[in-house]
Amino acid sequence: MRRIGSLTSNKFVYPAAAVFLSLVFLFSFTAQAHRLALSAPAELTIWAWERDEDLSFIDSAKVSVAYFAGTIYVKGSSVRFRPRTQKLIVPKGTHSFPVFRIESIRSSIHPPGTKTSSLTGCEIPTMQAADYVAKTIAIQMDKLKLSNSGLNSLSGSGSNFARTAVQIDFDALEDERTFYKQMLRNLKHEIPCDTRISITSLASWLLADKWLERGCADEAVAMLFSIGPGKREVLSLLKKQSLNSGAGIPIAVGISAYEPATNQALFQSNIQNKTGNLYLFSSRPWTQSRLRSITSEALAQ
Repeated sequence: MRRIGSLTSNKFVYPAAAVFLSLVFLFSFTAQAHRLALSAPAELTIWAWERDEDLSFIDSAKVSVAYFAGTIYVKGSSVRFRPRTQKLIVPKGTHSFPVFRIESIRSSIHPPGTKTSSLTGCEIPTMQAADYVAKTIAIQMDKLKLSNSGLNSLSGSGSNFARTAVQIDFDALEDERTFYKQMLRNLKHEIPCDTRISITSLASWLLADKWLERGCADEAVAMLFSIGPGKREVLSLLKKQSLNSGAGIPIAVGISAYEPATNQALFQSNIQNKTGNLYLFSSRPWTQSRLRSITSEALAQ
């Protein structure tokens, strides 16, 4: 935020003039603050990933929590679920929702007649697996809702767990996209109609390789960290064009608390103010100072 400098003068300022100047600056400051409020992300969500997290310090009125709920392993038509076992503590009243990670096991050793990739010869997830995965997520969400405060390992938090959202984290390869889209369609039928589906998205899916379909999700979160070898190209494209799914899906942005150079480039493009939701990831356990620091970096631009 730009500082308002002090006025200096060798001349005497009459009281009426002083009042007038004070009002001018007050209105100017208020207008500037209002513009910043309108341009800032409407929501702030932090990821609580696969480790013990004590988030008792967060302001539940301002911060939501997307917590890792487990991993779903898919190999062909076989599906296996491994639940979260780490503790998670959040303040009473916190809006929290589960994130399910999908891992595709690509084996080149498979029974005859198994559907494989024409490029790699590896087994790919089947449509049957798409149904199993959707049902697995719905079942686990029911269990989370019935368990104490949303998670069996959620210790003394009083979390306000609501079945209003679920997030899917899957880095779908090109030959896994048909499976993924079918799974998302199936999931919509397995969960209540008022439950929002959020998906994490590679930056390339929202810049050039737009393969998502209308209605498959209610939010796509651009993962703008750990980008890999194509980072320079992605950051360059973000300066020239906006993130767009090509399917009318609202876009959110995900950044890391431990990638200052990447964040600086993103903030220069004003990326954090072009979304309705900003997600924050940390490769280490969250602390109050770390959350305050990354939030200040993002919202002060």
